[in-house]
Amino acid sequence: MANKSRPKKVKAPYRKYVGGQGFVRTLGFNNTLVPIGDGLYVEEQVIDENEYIDDYNSEISKKGKNRRKNSLKSNRRNSSGNDKRHISDADLLSNMQLLDIGGSPMKVPYEIQKLIIYYCDDTPLNFLLVCKAWYWMCLPSFYKSPTLSSRNFNMFVSTIIDNKKRKFGEYVYELDLSTILQSGKNSHVSKLLRRCSPRLEKFTAPQTSFGYTPLVSLKSCHNLKYLDLGLVSETVKLKELFSAISNFRELTHLAFPRSSIDCEGFREFVWPPNLQYVKLSGGITNEFVRETIWPRTITTLEFSYCPKVDEHAVYTVLSQIGDNLKHLFFHYPMPSLHDNSLDYIFRYCSNLISVQLMVDYCSKWTFSEHMLTKLIYPRPLKTIYLESSGALGLASKIHPDDFTIAIMESRLPCLKNISISSKLGWDMQSSDVEDLVCAFEDQGGGLYLNY
Repeated sequence: MANKSRPKKVKAPYRKYVGGQGFVRTLGFNNTLVPIGDGLYVEEQVIDENEYIDDYNSEISKKGKNRRKNSLKSNRRNSSGNDKRHISDADLLSNMQLLDIGGSPMKVPYEIQKLIIYYCDDTPLNFLLVCKAWYWMCLPSFYKSPTLSSRNFNMFVSTIIDNKKRKFGEYVYELDLSTILQSGKNSHVSKLLRRCSPRLEKFTAPQTSFGYTPLVSLKSCHNLKYLDLGLVSETVKLKELFSAISNFRELTHLAFPRSSIDCEGFREFVWPPNLQYVKLSGGITNEFVRETIWPRTITTLEFSYCPKVDEHAVYTVLSQIGDNLKHLFFHYPMPSLHDNSLDYIFRYCSNLISVQLMVDYCSKWTFSEHMLTKLIYPRPLKTIYLESSGALGLASKIHPDDFTIAIMESRLPCLKNISISSKLGWDMQSSDVEDLVCAFEDQGGGLYLNY
């Protein structure tokens, strides 16, 4: 038998935080019948906060459904026996919204609080300590774009991979591993891609630890929009990369790895339909560039260390998509190009807004009247980046007067910025540069020296 003389346990009152009111004391559930008309009543209860959170356990949602069913049954028992009309949930909700329960002001629903937290630029860590509801609402914003380094990478991996009950990987939208050097492993990167695959939209591969296994796991990221493999220093077979990204319907940005080999299988490869940015590098061959059907959606094209691509392959690409390009960039080195291989780019790309040229592969004739021909509309070119490798004899290839004459003859009417590399060797105090600056200021532009 129970000891009746034993004192009863005193349960501490539950303290709930309410926005704008501080902590509110509630002692369990307060069941009160509130009349809503026609002899019908609604049972008022203090419901737990966790029932309003979408990401919480499914068991609580089941309890909430059973509780609402019991309240409807009690309403029917308390109503008059002669009135047997059925009341829908929408009618009950509309009637409850008109009630002034307890004379307290209406609270902000958790759905609206979740939207407010979602659109905040910076979510402080203190938000996680308000209550359990705010903890689960703020958690996705902290995992949306994690800032990773060699110090916290192993802890992040253990949180995403080891905890199988809480699927934190579904909160990740951006995964940047560019700062991970020696801390990562192929198995860790592969598991991260599988855990984060449901909502991952942007992925930057690390410099190391990206081999065959992570490339296979990359196939599960169907919602990927941004894929940057430009930092990968390990050997990557392009045939496996082509098969991995062939089903990416949402992909818009793609950067090839710089150490890729075996450019096979490109004839069966179909480009993603929404591709807008492509950076070619590594083992891209002339056959791949010439025989590939390039999508017309590409607006930005970059060439970065393509040792096998020559000028014929470059102009083959530009003949297909040159009119659609808005930005075109060439990086050093391109060993297969000659000292005047890029002189004809403006003949193929008339709608460029910005262009980056290497003085190593172009000459003064690039800005002549034969290359910058007149169009039926003003040429939209606004920015020119003129880079140099610093080799001897490059300072005399392009002179400041070449830009001055092109500006004075209205060949570049929309030009606003010219960025000159310091390796070009121009004397910024010379009269030729002063003439260029004066002619450029009349057009509203500026000359910049890039170190």
